[in-house]
Amino acid sequence: MQDTEFEKFDLEMRSMLADAEVKPSRRVWKGVSARLDADAAPVANPWGWMKWAGVSLAAVAVAVACVVFFSGTRTSIPTKIFNQPQADMLAQTGEAAGAPTDVAAPAAIPASEVGSTAPQAASRPAVRSARLQVLDSRPAQAREVSGEQPVPETVAQPAEQPQQAPASEPGRQTTRQPKTRVTEPVTDPFAVPEPERKAFKPRLALYAQGSVGSNDASGRPPLPGAYMAPGVQDEFSEVLGSSSTYGVPFTLGLGVRVYLAPSFSLGTGVDYSLLTRTFTGGYQGTPGTVSHTIQYIGIPVRLYYDILTSDRIKFYTYGGGEVEFCIGNKYRLFGSPDIVRDYKVNSPLFSVGAGLGVEFRLGRTLGLYLDPGVNYYFPGNQPRSIRTDKPLMLNFDAGLRFNF
Repeated sequence: MQDTEFEKFDLEMRSMLADAEVKPSRRVWKGVSARLDADAAPVANPWGWMKWAGVSLAAVAVAVACVVFFSGTRTSIPTKIFNQPQADMLAQTGEAAGAPTDVAAPAAIPASEVGSTAPQAASRPAVRSARLQVLDSRPAQAREVSGEQPVPETVAQPAEQPQQAPASEPGRQTTRQPKTRVTEPVTDPFAVPEPERKAFKPRLALYAQGSVGSNDASGRPPLPGAYMAPGVQDEFSEVLGSSSTYGVPFTLGLGVRVYLAPSFSLGTGVDYSLLTRTFTGGYQGTPGTVSHTIQYIGIPVRLYYDILTSDRIKFYTYGGGEVEFCIGNKYRLFGSPDIVRDYKVNSPLFSVGAGLGVEFRLGRTLGLYLDPGVNYYFPGNQPRSIRTDKPLMLNFDAGLRFNF
């Protein structure tokens, strides 16, 4: 701090004396010009030596003042100040307590305090602390002769933790912390972008279908009693060697398909099937034409896999099985009057099937589908029908599907 003040004083003195000049009078110039001329005698000036003596005396006085000023105040002070604002605060503490203090290297002050305390520190030079250090720097013998008390030395303790910034007071300026600059990762401009993967959302499809099957029997001759329901073999009979006429199997169904994956879906629902046939026979010895009607309620379970999908068409394959329960087994002998008997069937009918399907989009959610396939019906304790005479049958399903 003092070195800075001395440098300022030197600069001010130099600036004051840099343009200093003494303008000689005309008589001096006349005397000089007279001496240059060998014929002319020098002009005596009675007051010239007095002026020069005054200027010399003033210069000597200025030199002595500078020597006294610099030698009296400019001393070597072994300062240990590393942080000027905190040194000023310690100097003020020493002045208030009236005890000598030795300024040690303080801990670093956070950036938030430096901006607010620097102007105040510049206006309070630590002069008293410097004088105390000068007195304390004398030898111990000199202090004992003079009878002065030794100045206690303070050991500078290393700062363990930085001082925390005090809470901001009203009207106190605080400095903003620099923002952390976030650098974006460098990307390869020639890298091929990966296709965006959309999250799979479960979808639902409802369908209403109608199915028809083949009514062409395998040509196998019917066995006696094969057309009768279990436990009923003595009431209706069929003429041996006669053939039965089968109606087209017809099925109506409602169901739902749930997508378990982008290409896999599981379908189930409820089907109603109607099977009919006509044969020549009789009822308890009364001959006539007999009509036989069988009704089933089935629950299919199928797994679908989409092979090709577009906005207008979809190809897929499917496979699964179905269990059917007989809800009607009715015989009618045409006569006057008609004889009608209904027999109960307790055993279910099992079948498996597979096929290919195609769906045409008719709208945003509506589609028309065709499912040709093959079904196999397992033998069981069932009344005679096209399914018992021809277990392996071609089937053709068609219907409307609502996709959500």
